[in-house]
Amino acid sequence: MNKFITFTGVIFVGSSLLLAGCGSNDVNSFAAKETQTQVKPGGQIKLEGAVNIRDLGGYKTTDGKTVKPYKLIRAAELANLSESDIKKLTSTYGLAEIIDFRTNSEAKAKPDPTIKNVSYVHDSIMKDNGSSTSTQDMIASFAKMDNPEQFLISANKSFVTDQQSLDGYKLFFQQLLENKKGSVLWHCTAGKDRTGFGTALVLAALGVDQKTIMNDYLLSNKYRETENQKMLDALAKQTDDLKVMAGMKAVLDVRPSYLNAAFDEINAKYGSIEAFLKEGLGLTNQDIKALKKMYLQ
Repeated sequence: MNKFITFTGVIFVGSSLLLAGCGSNDVNSFAAKETQTQVKPGGQIKLEGAVNIRDLGGYKTTDGKTVKPYKLIRAAELANLSESDIKKLTSTYGLAEIIDFRTNSEAKAKPDPTIKNVSYVHDSIMKDNGSSTSTQDMIASFAKMDNPEQFLISANKSFVTDQQSLDGYKLFFQQLLENKKGSVLWHCTAGKDRTGFGTALVLAALGVDQKTIMNDYLLSNKYRETENQKMLDALAKQTDDLKVMAGMKAVLDVRPSYLNAAFDEINAKYGSIEAFLKEGLGLTNQDIKALKKMYLQ
């Protein structure tokens, strides 16, 4: 498989500051969704308390099928969802399950809301590393980094090589296969790194082409633009060190070199994304067929 053109890594130097977000697209009612099959691929679900939340419905596969709407939702942290947000996700999008990719400390600091009739699965993709989240410590860390992109490239490779990450994505696919009703929502903090890689795997498993997967991944830059700028503005009040500012920008972005690193690692170890899904994550041909039957139309 050729390189993917984009992706972002998770950096745990100040993870609670660097990984934040959520979002929601409105439709009239849950009943309407049964007949409405047209959704805007990559459109943000606009919510009051979150950004970077998207229904994957509408993306085309290489064999002419389409990802079903109201079934697969990628997201960022959900701690600040309003009652209206929750109603939209449950009534319009038929939310049935939440899969939380965050670490224990992230989930404890900003727990997901408990939603009636919605199951919750904590599926930590990465280990807690105990890094400080203070602005001062972040500034010191960025000042020491010669190449923040290389740090994130290494982080993305770990999604493919770290056993906890492999186990986490295995559980993720198991949950997708076991879903019998409504939609599944998966999220991390910013909805761009752990969630971005997981989403790329799902779309690849369903047969979506590389360009579409990359375009979807890059949308995190668009939907997180305002939040990212707020973080940069806040950091600028603490330091005028251009190296530090560039480091923060690299961490907040999704960039081609990040996702390329993860998929280059897959190609080096497994030969292709298809082989990784089977050998690395344990999916069978029957599992792939089942996923396509459940989530494509």
